[in-house]
Amino acid sequence: MNKYIDPRANTYSLFEFQSKYGTEQDCEQALFRLKWPDGFVCPKCGERHFTIIHGRRLPLYQCPACRHQTSVITGTIMENTKLPLAKWFLALYFAATNKDGISAMALTKYIDTTLKTAWILLHKIRSAMGERENIYYLGGSVEMDEAFFGGKAEGKRGRGSENKAEVAVALQLDVSGRPQLLKMQVIPDAKGETLLAFAERNIMEGSTIHSDAFRSYGALSKKYCCDMQKYEPKSKDERLKWLHVMISNIKANIEGAYHGLGKRYLQCYLDEFCYRFNRRHSRKPVFDHLLECSVWSPYKTVAELGI
Repeated sequence: MNKYIDPRANTYSLFEFQSKYGTEQDCEQALFRLKWPDGFVCPKCGERHFTIIHGRRLPLYQCPACRHQTSVITGTIMENTKLPLAKWFLALYFAATNKDGISAMALTKYIDTTLKTAWILLHKIRSAMGERENIYYLGGSVEMDEAFFGGKAEGKRGRGSENKAEVAVALQLDVSGRPQLLKMQVIPDAKGETLLAFAERNIMEGSTIHSDAFRSYGALSKKYCCDMQKYEPKSKDERLKWLHVMISNIKANIEGAYHGLGKRYLQCYLDEFCYRFNRRHSRKPVFDHLLECSVWSPYKTVAELGI
């Protein structure tokens, strides 16, 4: 850890959080400020004036010019919710501040709701995390490899296994060779075109990619500087060291917090791990990051989330 960074600098204590967002009005005002930092703007016509229509759980803001109505949760991951905003904010807080993640069962106890509601909340939050992770690229010196996730089963292990999900992993290193940013994506196979497509979506063209000597990585040489060398996991070789540390950490996290995962939901948990890891040194509270993501990420129905 950087010795100049206060380990509490990007985290609210629960007391601080409740002091800031402890009531429905606090939460509503926070959402209003995020959606309209320079004052209300009608999303339909751009008018800056509004009238407030009361009588619902959350007030509606009506444009006097076009009569369009909106609210602080319209267009956010909270749209159409019947849950109090205070519970949404608590769910975001626990998702942001628990470094190993939080299960739906644990969240149920923290915010006093049903297991089904907690499950949906966490998937909506992870979807917002994934939306945020998709907008930036890795660059410079990048380690890349594949990993295999899933419980123990008979049959072939490693590349070509039908029992496990295959995941492409890319880790950006800083000038001293330490980890900076992480990307992980479930892939159908380890063919050259698949790995190249992953790289194109996540790594800036012209970056240097360090990998093992697996022949499929040859496809990346079309757009990247490739450093392909045979990797011996039992040796003291420093190649891909940090990448494999990240893979070990996420596997331990999944087994510890969630007791294993199937292929269906793996990607959203990988997004959550990357989101939290990539903001570990941020001076801005991670909750504030996540609240912004929740406001600007598109609303998705349960069916669209695939749960």
